[in-house]
Amino acid sequence: MNRDVRDDFQGDRLFLKKMNEMGLEVLDFGFFRENVIWIKTKQGKFVLKGFNRSETCSKQLKLSKLYHGQKPRIMGTYTAFPNQKKTVQFGKYIWAIMPFYKGEGLHFGKKDDVKAGVEAISRFHSFSKHIPVPLYEQLSSYSLFKKWSDRLNAFKFHARSANWNHQMQPLISEIIMWGDWSLSHFDHEAVKTLEKKAYKKKEITHGDVAPHNFVKYKDRDTYLIDFDLFAAVPQAFDWLQYANRILPFWHWSYAKMEEVGNEDFLKCFTKKWFVICLVFPTDLYREWNRALKTGDNEMIEAVTRFTLRDFSHRKKFVEKIMKRMS
Repeated sequence: MNRDVRDDFQGDRLFLKKMNEMGLEVLDFGFFRENVIWIKTKQGKFVLKGFNRSETCSKQLKLSKLYHGQKPRIMGTYTAFPNQKKTVQFGKYIWAIMPFYKGEGLHFGKKDDVKAGVEAISRFHSFSKHIPVPLYEQLSSYSLFKKWSDRLNAFKFHARSANWNHQMQPLISEIIMWGDWSLSHFDHEAVKTLEKKAYKKKEITHGDVAPHNFVKYKDRDTYLIDFDLFAAVPQAFDWLQYANRILPFWHWSYAKMEEVGNEDFLKCFTKKWFVICLVFPTDLYREWNRALKTGDNEMIEAVTRFTLRDFSHRKKFVEKIMKRMS
């Protein structure tokens, strides 16, 4: 909610005038990011999302329309401005509007929150069959192997020139080795088969099942927000990302996954390709690449704490998989 990111925003007065033209009387506003704004109005509280390209905006609005009105709610969806316009051009973005959904994100250290996230993902996945073929074919896809190879190579590049502290220095070669091992054992045939089946069944992934992309309100069902990374790839990729995000909170214990998972989630752990992929430290590479690229000391310190906090548990988890697969 930082007002300091409004470079190139053309000033408050012009923004307030534009919102007034759309039928909104703004009482206050602030920034989550440069292209994500919260606004408090006499009509209620909303979030504005800015898009660089009209095609991207149009695709997200079409997806949103499919999910609108579903009970229980599957996705937070866009709405219209009071003047019934779906979008407005202002500054360098095309802006769409959605309600400010009441609730909070999930905490992956809380068992009930993890369970709520599992159920939200399953509901989201089950709805993919309703997406029309023309819209499904507009969704992007990607190669998991290439995506991870690029991420590992970026980490190797940054790691060479990084000024590692005495705690991190001994761990770097092992963190890189985990990535190399996982990619060298990557089951290309199994994943390719999975991708073909996924396309035939019109599977989609949310693509960013992070705590802040869930909304949990009181005792109601938890649901997802953010259409940015929707992709036409196997739904198991969402489960892989979810496992990678929650395992650090539970000391890399599969027994804990059995306590919080449902059938959709747990069956993935029986697949060899999935277990091999759990070795790949995509979260560490993602966070370290971001921190080392910016050179932000606070970010580097935070990622250092994150890495060290569960390293011993993760190491045991990884070594157990490697031994079983050798």
